[in-house]
Amino acid sequence: MSRSRPERIRTCTAIVLLCLVVGPLASCLSLADPPGPPFDTVIEPFEALGPTGNRIYGQIRRPDPAVYGDTAFPAVILVPGGINPGRMEVHGADARELAEEGMVVVCFNAEGRIDTIAPDDLRSEGDEDFNGFRHQDGLANLIEYVAALDYVDAGNIGLKSQSYGITMAAGCVGRHPDLPIRYLVDGEGPPTSFVTCHGPRFLAGDLQKYNTVKSIFGRLATWQDGSQENLDWWYEREAIHFIGQFRGAYLRLQTTWDHAQPPESQAEIATYHHPGGWPGGGPAWWHNKHTHDIVNAAVAGGVPWVRVNLPPQGNAVNATYDVDHPPTYLPGRLADQPWAVRAILEMAGLL
Repeated sequence: MSRSRPERIRTCTAIVLLCLVVGPLASCLSLADPPGPPFDTVIEPFEALGPTGNRIYGQIRRPDPAVYGDTAFPAVILVPGGINPGRMEVHGADARELAEEGMVVVCFNAEGRIDTIAPDDLRSEGDEDFNGFRHQDGLANLIEYVAALDYVDAGNIGLKSQSYGITMAAGCVGRHPDLPIRYLVDGEGPPTSFVTCHGPRFLAGDLQKYNTVKSIFGRLATWQDGSQENLDWWYEREAIHFIGQFRGAYLRLQTTWDHAQPPESQAEIATYHHPGGWPGGGPAWWHNKHTHDIVNAAVAGGVPWVRVNLPPQGNAVNATYDVDHPPTYLPGRLADQPWAVRAILEMAGLL
């Protein structure tokens, strides 16, 4: 089992003290843990079977076994935003930094997805499910595959989702609460179809992102189409229904200016401040209301540990929020700093 930095320091200190008593330091160095970060890393392809029998293709970045032997490291599975592929994210800066810090980083294409720009990517078998139950169950099988790897600490596996990826992640861990997932880090994900489909922008007359998402899903949000068929379809794809059933630790990352949802500046706050609902109809909205909604649902559902943002923001564990009592947000925008890397390392016990 991989140990945190403080534990490694305590272990090495004890070894030094022991060596001072029993013999030369050089004779005791073999007792120490493997070197700490930055670790040398390698990238390896893998495939796992979903419950449909379709092959899910992915890649893993991990500390090099040729250097570190059979040491078991914490693992994190990255769930991409939108309906994007994820297998090639193993080459990105976040995956590299996490692996260099001593983590097994798992990236994958959900069923039916491929990075069409990357010439060496692989399309996972099956069809697009827009992060519904089939994609969620495929992720569950992938988690079990990762937990069985001999170089993974099965007691320290987490999920990190970005944006709409929370739909797949929350649905997976909420519907499969016995999965060995220690934590979920959620980067500004939408809890409802109103948020996913850019309802606030539509109500303010800004249709660009609204029309883009409408063309992807081919349907309206539930507040615009209340038919049973539409309600049933969206039920699978609204994270707010499932987050409260998670039994690990839930960390929500939210910057001052969301990567997708308005307002985008101080000047726009008044335009989007409608805590009682929009004039002429439409759900309530205010600055970063989607974070309030999903965090409150997690706490109400009994998730044992819930927090917004990192320790410097000072938000209390298991606190709830409303329009008059918001949490402290990360400064700027999510892309400004490696917030996700810091969050994952904290939750994995490596900070």
